[in-house]
Amino acid sequence: MRFAPVALVVGFAGTILASYLQGPAVASTDSLVAAMSPAPEITASIPVDGQPAAAEAVRLIDLRNGASCKVNGPVEDDVVHRVPMGPSCAKSPDLARVAYWERKDDGSLVMTDHHGETVLEFMPGDGVMYESVYPNNALITIVPARG
Repeated sequence: MRFAPVALVVGFAGTILASYLQGPAVASTDSLVAAMSPAPEITASIPVDGQPAAAEAVRLIDLRNGASCKVNGPVEDDVVHRVPMGPSCAKSPDLARVAYWERKDDGSLVMTDHHGETVLEFMPGDGVMYESVYPNNALITIVPARG
């Protein structure tokens, strides 16, 4: 009958002992953990604030009809670029209307037609670079192009 309280006290004491053995939560600059940290040259290439890194080429995929095309990705924020859509993009009614795109400071990507009207709007996605959020019936993703 005393087993449960004894086991509880031993488990609690073991947890406290283990936390003391792990040491401080923040490593000092001369510790082994700090010495193993990556150099700033490496970490500077990691996107900040959830924004995907600019890609040389991206693949646009319309999940409704399977249309897929490869285009050069946008490289600067808040600059409108002409989208070089190929013939394979014309299979998607939404992508066929796109003429320009612009990557915003908040990480979104807006695609417009020749008149400047928004055709598609994307936000950084989970597992993809971007996923469509406007219009709500568009199912288009943007992923890094391979090869």
